[in-house]
Amino acid sequence: MQQALRASSWAVAQAHRQTPSALLAQGRACQHRQAPDAAQRSSRLGFCAGGATVSAEGPTLAFADAGGMAAEPAPGLPRLLVFGGNGFVGSRVCEEALKTGLEVVSINRSGPPRHRVPWMDQVSWLQADVFDVSAWSRQLDGAVGVISCLGGFGSNEAMYKICGDASVTVFREAADAGVARAAFISVHDYKPPAAVLPGYFQGKKRAEDALAAAFPTSGVVLRPGFIQGTRYVAGVGIPLQLVGVPLDRVLGLFPTKSLANTPLLGPFFVPPVSVQAVAKAAVAAATDPAVPSGVMDVWDIKQYEAGA
Repeated sequence: MQQALRASSWAVAQAHRQTPSALLAQGRACQHRQAPDAAQRSSRLGFCAGGATVSAEGPTLAFADAGGMAAEPAPGLPRLLVFGGNGFVGSRVCEEALKTGLEVVSINRSGPPRHRVPWMDQVSWLQADVFDVSAWSRQLDGAVGVISCLGGFGSNEAMYKICGDASVTVFREAADAGVARAAFISVHDYKPPAAVLPGYFQGKKRAEDALAAAFPTSGVVLRPGFIQGTRYVAGVGIPLQLVGVPLDRVLGLFPTKSLANTPLLGPFFVPPVSVQAVAKAAVAAATDPAVPSGVMDVWDIKQYEAGA
């Protein structure tokens, strides 16, 4: 019964879905980048040896073994795969996708978030290493879209791998499996000096290029700046909105989009966005054909703030 209601809500949501997607489609041209040559496209990253640990913690799906084998979900619900769905942004993406009426499968190394809320029981949490494709590739069958929220900080080598290579693997595998759409949570182009977090920014850029190559007409890169909302660290909520909301109000007094290109001072004029808006934009980007491919910048994402 619950599955049927969610399937019905998906159909209704799609029939009435609008404004942000329509505004984006009308207000900016589709941004397409050319795919690389066949030899470059056919190259693949090496995968980690050994099977991933698969969790049975998600009540909607029971994952049986290290090969990622799972019980078949109830039919009728479009499936969205969220990579990194237990993080700050990823968990909100999962929540928003459920509201839209989607079946949600989150794939990440550590399983469900530590802070548990009721809606999380509707998500299928697959604990797996993204580089062990055999542990999660079966979930691509029949999926309507994928969203990569993967990223993190550490050594330059580690950042390049998690911010770049991990999502490259996701997008290539999803495209090969015939998934229709994909979205990537990247970062605003602050044009940082080459010495500033090179692994982080170069990794994100590599993932963006891979998305454009794998999904040239249906891939969307989201580039938020400072994302505000309640972020959980070791189970403790940090209310980033206490900084983000007042800052957004102040910056709202200025023409931020033009000022953001000012040399040196430009980054200070990039407005924050709510994590809810990022989540709504990401789900729309990965499931709604009305959302044009290319880059969705901070100001595009803020169109999803209304009612966030």
